[in-house]
Amino acid sequence: MMTEVKSLPLGITDFAIFRDHNYIYVDKTDLIAQIASYRVPIFLARPRRFGKSTLVNTFEELFSHGLERFKGLKIDTQNLWQDKTYKVFHLDFSDIKEVSKQITFSESLQNLLASAFKNLKLNFEKTEDVIGSFRSALQDIKDKDSLVLLVDEYDAPLTAVMNKKVEFEERRAILSNFFSCIKVNSGKFRFFFFTGVTRYSQVSIFSAFNNLKDLSLNPLYGAIVGYTQEEIEHYFKAYLQRSAIALNKKKNTTLYDVKLILQKLKDHYDGYSFDKECSSHVYNPWSILNFLSEPENDFDHYWLDTGGSKPSLLVNYIKEILDKKFDKSKLLNYLDSNVKILISKDKLSPTSESIDESSFPFEAILYQAGYFTLKEVDGSDFYIGLPNLEVEEAFDSIVLERLLNKSTEGLKQEHKQNAKDALKNKDLRGFKALLNAILNEFSYESVPSFKEVHFRDVYKVTLRCLDFITYSEYQTSQGRSDLCVVTDKYLYVIEFKVIGENQSKLIEHTLEDAKAQVLERKYNLRLDPLLSERQVVALACVIVNQSKDASHDKPYRGVVALEEVTINQLK
Repeated sequence: MMTEVKSLPLGITDFAIFRDHNYIYVDKTDLIAQIASYRVPIFLARPRRFGKSTLVNTFEELFSHGLERFKGLKIDTQNLWQDKTYKVFHLDFSDIKEVSKQITFSESLQNLLASAFKNLKLNFEKTEDVIGSFRSALQDIKDKDSLVLLVDEYDAPLTAVMNKKVEFEERRAILSNFFSCIKVNSGKFRFFFFTGVTRYSQVSIFSAFNNLKDLSLNPLYGAIVGYTQEEIEHYFKAYLQRSAIALNKKKNTTLYDVKLILQKLKDHYDGYSFDKECSSHVYNPWSILNFLSEPENDFDHYWLDTGGSKPSLLVNYIKEILDKKFDKSKLLNYLDSNVKILISKDKLSPTSESIDESSFPFEAILYQAGYFTLKEVDGSDFYIGLPNLEVEEAFDSIVLERLLNKSTEGLKQEHKQNAKDALKNKDLRGFKALLNAILNEFSYESVPSFKEVHFRDVYKVTLRCLDFITYSEYQTSQGRSDLCVVTDKYLYVIEFKVIGENQSKLIEHTLEDAKAQVLERKYNLRLDPLLSERQVVALACVIVNQSKDASHDKPYRGVVALEEVTINQLK
């Protein structure tokens, strides 16, 4: 008898729907029971598209209806819950982050509160003073420990107007008074849980609640949202097998199996760590569910394509700080996929309500927006960096656009066809011209200096934005090649050498060194089975990086030699 395969919960956040309509539910209810046992205000920060709304909704179900829909889950089978039910206020502040000209933020908040009170059959009378209305409504409730308050995306109304100082301050003051009312009436709340992306210290959640419990970096709850490796292999086994079959059929191959699918999922969507010990690692659940639902689309950029990659926090920061004050030359360092930035704990979670470089360092914004994640712990400090290929490619686009003052669509219009023609036909003259055209995009005015590693990273990112698969520092059995570019027919393996003088003898000698390195390290030997059917084209490339100084009136930056190392030599 075949076991029924449950449906993928793509786009589902309502716990009742999970349980009533046979969707896969990744059981974290043992952790949920632990959190729900606390009797202090609780905060959890995570990036968008990681399952915070599902978590909040699960708390709502538990406190509203008890274990009715939890049969067979850990919280039930391990006898972890004996509490009663409560009246639950569930407020999603992302619903009121954008307001029209016809309605103020204060009115939007009042409408949200009025609806919540009405759903619970409690009295709420609208007045011109939303905080006064809320205070009066709470005062009418006499019973202690009778309420539960769940606030999802508490900071959404603030990050939406972070670059509008007057509106930001007005909203901050309203929200501070809102949470102050809760503080005054805290005895009436059995449980208070709220989520967000960042912390604003002058919102009274953080300044007024001296017993606040912040779970954001707590190792016990590092995997409370997101999927672990074990959870993917356990809950989605049937879909992993289906994905292998689907990709083999689409690509007319037999290379895909569950092991390879898991490895590709890890490369593209894993790598997030949110706890201060870096003990838990999770996958982006949105990307996993999208891939498993339509594996024929390959390992696509699901986080990017649904807006998760450009939250208000990051977009508004870029407008206000990055485009105006940030040294663009520093951005070149962020094109390295292995970049690791050392940051202190207090800088990792900025606590200022204002937007400036000191209170919101760029790296902290990247962490909170989901681009960077914890990589290593160094005492009380952290190393943060890019978690996976999906995020790396989304981040590349943002950095490249900032460096060039040009959209990636603009780059494609100018260079994609030339790139396609040169690489498809193994036209090295055309490819050399393309490499120089890419360098010419980086003017000396906006990006005055390149280090040697920057050339590799610039080519990797720009060719990727032109829709080619690229790898830097690609691991072979004998070493790491500088850059790989994949086409339908060819695997280009490129070794770069950079010199500071445009002299013919130096160029010739350096080119021979590059060829020798390709031969010695056997860069044609591939570890990835998906690349095994492509013909290897090994290239040695010499770049002149001549800066402007006393001996050089005019700086020069360009590819001066590009030659193939033949397959016979490689063998």
